[in-house]
Amino acid sequence: MPILNRDNVVIGVAQLINKKTGTHEFTSKDINVFRNYLTFCGLGLSNAQLFELSIQEYKKNQRTNAQSSPSPSTYLSSNDNKTCDNGHLQSTNMSSNDELQNTKENLSLVNRLKLLLNLARNLFREQNDLERLVHKITTESQGLMQCARCCVYILDRSTTSKKTEDIHFSKGFDMVYGEEFKVTTNDFLENSRYAKIAFHVATTMETVNLNDITNDQALAHLLISNGDDTFQLRNILCVPIMDSDGHVIGVCQVMNKLNGRIFTEDDVAIIEAFSVFCGLGIHNTRQYENVLRLTAKQNVAFEVLSYHVIASEEDVQRVTSVSVPEANQLRLYAWEFNDMVLTDDETVLSSVRMFIELDLPKKLHIPHDVICRWVLSVKKNYRPVIYHNWRHAFNVAQTMFSMLTTGGMNVCMSDFERIGLLIACLSHDLDHRGTNNAFQAKVDAPLAKLYTTSTLEHHHFDQCIMILQTEGNNILQALSPDDYKLVVRYIEVAILSTDLALYFRKRGEFQKLVETNEEHWSDPTKKELLRGMMMTACDVAAICKPWEIQQVVAKLVASEFFQQGDIERNQLHVEPIPMMDRAKKDELPKMQVGFIDSICLPLYKMLSDVDPGLTPLYEGCKQNRDNWEKLQEEHDKLKSLWSESASQETLRKIIESTKPELPANNLVSAQTDSATSLKVTKTNNNNNENSSSPSSLPLKEPKTVNREQQTATTPTPKSPTIDPVLIATIHANKGAIDTIRGQITELRHDVDQLRLQINTRKRSTISTHPPIIIPNPSQPPPSNLPPIPSPPSDANNTRRVSKSNANNTNSAAFSHHHHHHHHVGQPDATGRSSICNII
Repeated sequence: MPILNRDNVVIGVAQLINKKTGTHEFTSKDINVFRNYLTFCGLGLSNAQLFELSIQEYKKNQRTNAQSSPSPSTYLSSNDNKTCDNGHLQSTNMSSNDELQNTKENLSLVNRLKLLLNLARNLFREQNDLERLVHKITTESQGLMQCARCCVYILDRSTTSKKTEDIHFSKGFDMVYGEEFKVTTNDFLENSRYAKIAFHVATTMETVNLNDITNDQALAHLLISNGDDTFQLRNILCVPIMDSDGHVIGVCQVMNKLNGRIFTEDDVAIIEAFSVFCGLGIHNTRQYENVLRLTAKQNVAFEVLSYHVIASEEDVQRVTSVSVPEANQLRLYAWEFNDMVLTDDETVLSSVRMFIELDLPKKLHIPHDVICRWVLSVKKNYRPVIYHNWRHAFNVAQTMFSMLTTGGMNVCMSDFERIGLLIACLSHDLDHRGTNNAFQAKVDAPLAKLYTTSTLEHHHFDQCIMILQTEGNNILQALSPDDYKLVVRYIEVAILSTDLALYFRKRGEFQKLVETNEEHWSDPTKKELLRGMMMTACDVAAICKPWEIQQVVAKLVASEFFQQGDIERNQLHVEPIPMMDRAKKDELPKMQVGFIDSICLPLYKMLSDVDPGLTPLYEGCKQNRDNWEKLQEEHDKLKSLWSESASQETLRKIIESTKPELPANNLVSAQTDSATSLKVTKTNNNNNENSSSPSSLPLKEPKTVNREQQTATTPTPKSPTIDPVLIATIHANKGAIDTIRGQITELRHDVDQLRLQINTRKRSTISTHPPIIIPNPSQPPPSNLPPIPSPPSDANNTRRVSKSNANNTNSAAFSHHHHHHHHVGQPDATGRSSICNII
């Protein structure tokens, strides 16, 4: 491949032979790399040749000068022969003078190259201020180019368009030899002839070298002098200054070569090389100024932000003036803690009480007003999103408090670790936007550019430190610098641990420690792992709460996820994952079971193995899993119920066979509808009783016949079409209906027992007494009938329920089957029980 100089003239050839790697063939990539490398080789060879030529010329001139300086005898001898050798001598002297001149020029060029390198070093040292840098450029330019005047023009940095009318100079610098360096005025930038030439160079991006301005017709009109310009312009050399991207960022001018000479091609090459260094220097200086400007903006923004995010003094005074309630009064030690019964101010006071209960303000010398202000400021920095708001952070902190106290983890934690964990819990979701890390990457959010991993978690930590560093909010102000760094480290690791991606990465390592029965947790690395797992456990601890609380929290989480899914589908035009797809909200129980199995149960099982005091978390999680699994089964049955291929017989069997055993609390909302259903059942039973003849009562123990047997033995007419509204109503009250169905079955068993007793009495008295008739509850008994004999006194068969118990709707009323139905049926007469009504 040829080696070219700056004029694209071949000055050498380079060869590569026998490639050793790969396919042993040179690829197009190899050719490009080799060509780029030879570009630098060409510059190096050109400079080396120029330097070698200069040395050779210098040595040659030295020998010539020695030979051309004859001794006196030689001079006399040559003088005698002056006439015959005069012509030859004159030609020799002329040749020597030309060579001497060339040598001086070559030496001057070498010196200028050295000056150029020295200038490059100086330019990269002066990058703090643009004016100082340009002053250095103009001073060095005059020495380098041997000129009387130098000007530098800087283009407006806001100009991004390449159109001629959009190019403007923002600053101009002018230095005349022997005069003071000055910054030009706006009028000079718009009207001077030098600025017009500079504008022409900036637009064309070409070098202009005018050695005789009077004879240049193309640009003569630009060089017409104004009345106030007394500088006599003889020649001018003007080059564009470009940045590393090839964009013009300025123009450099040198005018009036000294000693009446002109700007040569060597001058052009030198100043073009010089402009490259100038471009890098100006670009770097601009970047430095941008950094300073952005830093100033950041400081101003921080001041404004601090004012708005820090709690107002009115709020601080209101909270500090109230005594902090006791922990037992707030139930802070309980695993079943429910924040929904507290006001916002009470959550703030409860947070302060956690610190007080751990004796942290006293040990770490935290003033009461400072800790109140800090908690209020943290609360203020949570956005009003559906789930990841202040209430969630407060619940996470309360769970951590319970783990430390009730769970017994306090004994293996230092005061610094305790306060670090509480600060981290309250701050772990600061400024959460209601969307996850993946969403930040999808929308190319600034946070995703700032943090490539654990995006939101890093932001939460930064917000936490910002609040701590704000005046009046630093609850760590009494710590030494080393202790402060240690606590901040605890906070950072704890907040980052709430990223579930880190949890999955570290769970295996933690499990190994648990399986080896780690007891002391004195090793810092192991202790850090334990604190991280505790943070994750607290973050998802709503899964361990009582079922009523768990259902509410699950709905809040799902609503926030669905909101993100709606944004992804409607604005980003991408399909959300099932967990965030509102169209799949019916699969929430199934997803909850999967979440518990994959994340929660393994974590709480390991923590319960670490300390048995944490077992309630594990047990609560298992209980909620069972509840979600039952709801999942109900959902599967519902899908079968609404399947288009399901027959009416299948639908009937599904309804009759469903007997869930959900907690009693689920039945409260369906009591009204269940009462109506029970009344229908009572009516049917009464009709069946009336249709039987009193004399046809069997003498043997009657058998209970269920609906399936009736269907199998009794021909039924063609089933009518099932009303979809009725199906929906049945399913909406499924739990209550199935529970009542079970109660009715038990009541039927009691009725069968009563009938058996009555028939037994009848067998013993049939010869002396008339038949016993069971009256219809809907009709008054005939006056000529004898009273119904009382059955034997048996606690299992003669249970009577008072009216007060029948109206009791507490959960305790569901403990026995006789109590289930009393709130839906009233006795027909005083002294008659509901059992008799069913009969």
